[in-house]
Amino acid sequence: MIYLYGLAAADCEHVASRLDGMTGLQAPLQQTQIGDWTLVHSDHDDQEILPKRRLLLAHTTVLEQMVSMGTVLPARFGLVANDIAEVTTLIHAMQEKIATEFDKVRSAIELGIRVSFPRQAALAATLQDNPRLHAERAVLQKKGPQAHFEIAEFGGKLADHLDRRRAQAQRRLLDALLPMARDHVLRKPEEDTEVLRAEFLVDEQMQTAFETTVTTAASDLDFAPGEEASIQVIGPVPMYNFVRLNLTFDVDQAAA
Repeated sequence: MIYLYGLAAADCEHVASRLDGMTGLQAPLQQTQIGDWTLVHSDHDDQEILPKRRLLLAHTTVLEQMVSMGTVLPARFGLVANDIAEVTTLIHAMQEKIATEFDKVRSAIELGIRVSFPRQAALAATLQDNPRLHAERAVLQKKGPQAHFEIAEFGGKLADHLDRRRAQAQRRLLDALLPMARDHVLRKPEEDTEVLRAEFLVDEQMQTAFETTVTTAASDLDFAPGEEASIQVIGPVPMYNFVRLNLTFDVDQAAA
C-alpha cells in the first residue's frame, strides 16, 4: 500500500531535491513522475489511519513543503492506494479534470484571513450607534439586577445590533478584498466581534499588496473606534478550500 500526499506541477527531480530526507506518516517520501506531474507518496502498512494530531501534522508538513516549490493539488488526509500502478491509471483517466484544476490555481496561493476587534470597544460603539439602546441601557442601570428579564431582553437587542454592524464591517472588508482575489470561501465567525473569517485564492505576486489592503481596510472600519483590529494572516497553505485531489474514483467513472 502507498499513502498519498499530493500532485505537484513540477518535474520529479526538482520535487525530490526539495523533499530529500523528509519522512511522511510512516516512511520516507517517494516521488513518481506521471505525465507532466509528480506524485508524492510513501509506503503504508495498510493499518487504519486515525486523525491523530501527530499524523495530521506530518501530512500538513509535507504539503507545506510541496507548496513552497509551486502549484500543488493536495490529497485529503488518509488517502491510500494499492500501488503506483493503480494511481497512475487513475491520473491518466482523470487527466483533463486534473489539468483544469491546475489551471484554476496556477501561480496562486491560499491565504486565511481573520479580523476581529476588542469586545468592549465594539459594544460601546454599538450603543453609541443606536440612541434607543443607549437610553434603554441607562434606564436598566438605574433599576439594578432585579430587572433581570428586561436585562436579558436588552442583551438580545444589543447582540442583534452588534451582529448587524459586524455584517456591515464584513461587507466593507470584502468590497476591498474581493477585487484582488480569484476566489474566496467565507466562514461563520467564531465570535461576535470577529468581522471576517475567510480563505482567499490570491495571485502569488499579489500577496504583499493583498495583506496591505487587509490592514488598510480594517483600519478604516468604525466597528470599534479607537481600537486596532487584530489581524491574522494564515498561509500560504495547501489549497484544500479551492481544489482537492480526488483519486478515489473508479477508472470507468473517472474517464466518463
